[in-house]
Amino acid sequence: MPLSQSIRERMIPIENYATIYPEATLKEAALALRTAFCELDGGMCTVAGPRSVLVTDKDGRIRGILDFMCFLKNYYPQLHGLAETLKVGDIMLKVKGAIDADADMEEGLKLIVQHSISVLPVYKGDKAVGLIRDTDFFLAITDGLEG
Repeated sequence: MPLSQSIRERMIPIENYATIYPEATLKEAALALRTAFCELDGGMCTVAGPRSVLVTDKDGRIRGILDFMCFLKNYYPQLHGLAETLKVGDIMLKVKGAIDADADMEEGLKLIVQHSISVLPVYKGDKAVGLIRDTDFFLAITDGLEG
């Protein structure tokens, strides 16, 4: 049963994500997001990576997430240079929960549905080790439909 797998088996390791502090500007976050998302080939983005940047505190705890939509909603009004002064901590999506890496997928699915979120930080003790996305739950469920 796909939802009996552990979160660890389906999560994206934290090393795959760019991280930034809440004090960073929107411009700095956008550049970090682009670097994490794109592998450039002749100036074109050819390989899609993570679609978000993790906002962490100095202790490495995930405090928020900046994704494409969050960036676009806040950048559009800032077209005249304010993107260099707007701080990520003011506009990031706040974390609404977390899950232990050894929890099962069913527990994680319950959390993302209850909180209406698409991403859930994964911890092992006090250490952030990854993220589990709505996409990962969808793929786990549909993988089970094939067999």
